[in-house]
Amino acid sequence: MPVYESQLTEGNLKNSHIYITAVLGRLTEPVEGVPAKPPRAIRLDYKGLKVTAEIPKSQHGRPRKFIRERDFVKAFFESTAAAVGDTVLFDEVGPGHFRLDLRKAVAA
Repeated sequence: MPVYESQLTEGNLKNSHIYITAVLGRLTEPVEGVPAKPPRAIRLDYKGLKVTAEIPKSQHGRPRKFIRERDFVKAFFESTAAAVGDTVLFDEVGPGHFRLDLRKAVAA
């Protein structure tokens, strides 16, 4: 299965959210002749941490490009010592289900 990436920003760390832009396309299954429905949730795992996160919607009903399960995200950031510039890795293990990991940024 493919691995998708999302680089962390200061806003991610400050607001305890992770951008899921890279995996949004994997969360909808288009049906021939019918537009794809926006995803409702995404399952994320990191070692012993697990969450099924609702994907927020914009005022127009489109899926937002982040998850904001603050307790899970904060615990993930703390467990991995995440910092600005690090990359969250989404390893797809099933439909709408991803195992997370973190790749540290290369020091300049």
